[in-house]
Amino acid sequence: MEDISFQQVFGRVYSYLSEAGVEMTSERCRQMLQLIDDAMAEVGEDKGGHRLLENVMDRLPDYFSIPGAIIPAVAPPLCRGSIGYRSRG
Repeated sequence: MEDISFQQVFGRVYSYLSEAGVEMTSERCRQMLQLIDDAMAEVGEDKGGHRLLENVMDRLPDYFSIPGAIIPAVAPPLCRGSIGYRSRG
């Protein structure tokens, strides 16, 4: 498997946060860079981008508050009613 670069790690984390609903201000971008820097210090520069990305994603909740996902109901609530059959009598 091909290793990923620091730029790809940055892009993936930025995209993840944006898609999760986090508004990426300049302060949050600095916070994200600090997160990546801290993860790189723990993993080491020569260990590869996949380990760096894994470490960054594991640390993400410590640095950012991700809004909860709002999942809509699958279908409208079921209500008892007639479906149009004629009664037999």
